[in-house]
Amino acid sequence: MRLVVPAALVATGAIVVTGSSGSAAELRPYRPAFSAHHAPHDAKPEFEPNSVLVKFKNKATASARRAAVAKLGATAKQPVTSSIVRLSGSLSAPELLKKAKADPSVELASLNYKRHTTAVPNDTYYPVVNGVGQASYLNTVRMPQAWDVSKSTGDQVIAVVDTGVDAGHPDLAGHLVAGYNVLAPATAPNDDNGHGTMTLGIIAASANNGAGVAGVGWSAKAMPVKVLDANGEGYDADVANGITWAADHGATVINLSLGGPGDDQVLHDAVKYAVAKGAVVVVAAGNDGSDAVQYPASYPEAIAVAATDATGRLTDFSSFGDWVDIAAPGWDIVSTGARSLTEPGYDPYWLCTGTSCSAPIVAGVAALVKNKWPTLTPAQVAARIESVARDAGPRGTDPYYGAGVLDAYAALGGTWAADFPGAPLSEAHDEPARARNLGDLPAGWSLSTGGTISTEGQVDWYFVRPAETRKIRITVSGTDYTADRPQNFAPVVTVYDKDLQRIGFAQNPYPTDWSTTAPLIATVDVTVNPGVSYIAVRNYNGSRVDRGYNFSVSQLGAGGTTTGAAYPVRDVVPGDLSGNAALASKPAVTFARPVDATTVDGSTVKLLNGKTLATIPATVSYDAATLKATITPAAQLVDNAPYKISVAGVHEADGSALAPVLTVFSTIDWYPSQLKTFDASGAYLAATLNWTLPEMTDFGQVVVRVAAGTKAPALDTGTLVYAGTASSVKATGLAQGTTYTFAAWIKDRDGRVGPASVTQLLGMKSGISTTSTLISYGGSVTIKGSTLRIDNLVYAGLPVNVYVRPKNSSKFTLLAALKTSSTGTLAVAHKPLVSSVYMLTFPGNADLMGTRTADITVQVAPTISATLSPSSIRLGQATAFSGYVAPAHAGQPVYLQQYGNKVWKSIASVKLSTSGKYAFGIKPAVRGQIAYRVFFPGDADHAPAYTVNKIVTIS
Repeated sequence: MRLVVPAALVATGAIVVTGSSGSAAELRPYRPAFSAHHAPHDAKPEFEPNSVLVKFKNKATASARRAAVAKLGATAKQPVTSSIVRLSGSLSAPELLKKAKADPSVELASLNYKRHTTAVPNDTYYPVVNGVGQASYLNTVRMPQAWDVSKSTGDQVIAVVDTGVDAGHPDLAGHLVAGYNVLAPATAPNDDNGHGTMTLGIIAASANNGAGVAGVGWSAKAMPVKVLDANGEGYDADVANGITWAADHGATVINLSLGGPGDDQVLHDAVKYAVAKGAVVVVAAGNDGSDAVQYPASYPEAIAVAATDATGRLTDFSSFGDWVDIAAPGWDIVSTGARSLTEPGYDPYWLCTGTSCSAPIVAGVAALVKNKWPTLTPAQVAARIESVARDAGPRGTDPYYGAGVLDAYAALGGTWAADFPGAPLSEAHDEPARARNLGDLPAGWSLSTGGTISTEGQVDWYFVRPAETRKIRITVSGTDYTADRPQNFAPVVTVYDKDLQRIGFAQNPYPTDWSTTAPLIATVDVTVNPGVSYIAVRNYNGSRVDRGYNFSVSQLGAGGTTTGAAYPVRDVVPGDLSGNAALASKPAVTFARPVDATTVDGSTVKLLNGKTLATIPATVSYDAATLKATITPAAQLVDNAPYKISVAGVHEADGSALAPVLTVFSTIDWYPSQLKTFDASGAYLAATLNWTLPEMTDFGQVVVRVAAGTKAPALDTGTLVYAGTASSVKATGLAQGTTYTFAAWIKDRDGRVGPASVTQLLGMKSGISTTSTLISYGGSVTIKGSTLRIDNLVYAGLPVNVYVRPKNSSKFTLLAALKTSSTGTLAVAHKPLVSSVYMLTFPGNADLMGTRTADITVQVAPTISATLSPSSIRLGQATAFSGYVAPAHAGQPVYLQQYGNKVWKSIASVKLSTSGKYAFGIKPAVRGQIAYRVFFPGDADHAPAYTVNKIVTIS
């Protein structure tokens, strides 16, 4: 069984975890003298650029307020009668504020400041004091901003498969679920090493409780699974069982801060089983400081995490390779320590350094992501986290950072942050063809010079050109190597002849005594023949080291020859790690020696997308005379994009396989171009804007502004409509009868702005009228309308909708869908059954704003028949006044009215029958002529109505 050990690196202190690589890993108790103080922030306030907040005086009338808004040239975003009104206009906010304050109707005015939520926990060891504290590295991954989005892992359970846990630690109280001890199933998973308590605390220590540290998961639930013993060692059988147990008992994220060399299908199957059960598996990449493959980190189902310092730079101990997926801080990470293993006088909080400490940071974020989007599969969680990682080191996906440095805020849906600095724009001597000339080596000659490994994986090339055979000594050394620094230089020197066959090699990867601070020195003695000999210098580990190295060549060596792998190419263009390649570049590879031309084609020489590693469509040609293969892309390269040149499968002329080649370059970062399309569609008081982006890799956001009239706004004029990453937006709050011009710009991630794209919507106006505003039941009315441009230009054939609603209803229904005539007019007849309200709309189109008319009401009065029989009677006799109402209003009263003293007076009432009939008996008390009528008082559906007047003659 293969031994698996915690992937932790050790600094100084009392607790030691043994690593299979032979390098010790040490956990140091955190100093109790640590005091908490928040550093002041030098932040400038932000405010909405063209808006102010206004509070009008109580005595200011509505008309005075509207006049003030108009005088300011602004638009009120709330009714002017509101207590606080936001005004937006074309003036800058400070100018608008100045004018608003001067208006006599305004009591108070202020800039519309932007406020940010903050999630800085009050835990003791969160602030940075004396260079140590959680804030230093959690800010690197934008954890406080992520907590603003979500502090909850909900029902997610993060299993920590490790050395167990100190379950009684006060900072873990309430954050543990039932765990398991694989080594002794009948006992609790107690931590007798300290490593498990430390990794678990990084994820699940109680946040914002005023003590200790804040776990990345803030309120996470962790499951301790003990698979490693007191020495931090364990076997694959136990590790595999622990992973399986965790998956079977509800773990949705599994953290494995352990690993070592050697593939094991049992272990791989356990990882695959957990992923199939829905668990995200996060693994420490290892602390070998080399490209030796580590397991289970290199399994494709897992997220392999490399370690950086608090500045986002790879540490020298972090293992690297094309199986690394992402990087996160792993230097001086503060976490919980096992109380029984903490020296007296110290708080149970330790410093953790190693990829063991990087992995739980990613695991905690994975739980936050999984909780926010519960339906995401483990692969989708990994893809989300990796796709928004901040690029670091060589541009694009690389063996040191994988996709980049973790960005917790972006993973939870937050905005983009700038990438970490990469390589310089160009490397002067990155390949043999551009090697630095050290001279002709005359007798007695010696040279001292120096260089810097300025990015991860960099190789510096030099050459000498002796006139005759020389025995030389090459010595390369860095500055003092100390375990107290996260990056150190460990020299590797390789010497090649003119055909780039290896003739000398030396390396010094690690200090023999970690307590010393002496520089590491690599010396090689080699015999060089007349002509060119090449010397390559690189760092054994993956880190870049700003402190530089010293390089000397002298004729003091004994000479000799060391054979080894030949270097495959003489030149690669664009140069490795270069950052200013033209978009029209045709990458080329010049081989070091003749190769089999039949093996040089598009399958062996490729141009790759630097992030996705997808092959870029291209053709490959080969010139045997110059040994040069040229890649011609099918389309121009994209600006500010990483690309890789890959050579794999080419054979030398003698049939032996050529060593693989993989270099990286980036294209020039141009200013953004215009949007490919930018279109507007008008509506009533609104517009919908759509756009498509050109192909680009450093897209920041689209900014859209609008101005009333035909002049396009500038970036600092008009009104902001949108700033973000979407592909469309609806602009609201627009006015009717106004032409609007919209402009849109692309901002790249560096804040540079491309040229404006402009679109315009012309203002329209509509009118409505009716042939009558009062009709009798059964009659009809004609609704007439017009839709014209605001300058009276006619558009024939515009779609116009006429809507109607009962007077007592708020819901309009479509009466007619018409088109404007050659004069811009339209008409439709309607026979309303009840009193009705009409309005007309033009919905707008790609050129024109929409319109809506005011409502216009047509009253419908019922018809009332009237019969008086007989019309002549003698005093003391009676007559009948009868009839019906159409439509019938069963149960509603009608009134009999009599005329006298120049007024009509109601003298009786009856309720209408189900058929709308009524009848009154009249028995006058005086002789003469008396006028009568019946009155219907009206209701919600119909207007009041009267019968014709009827006269009774009494004799």
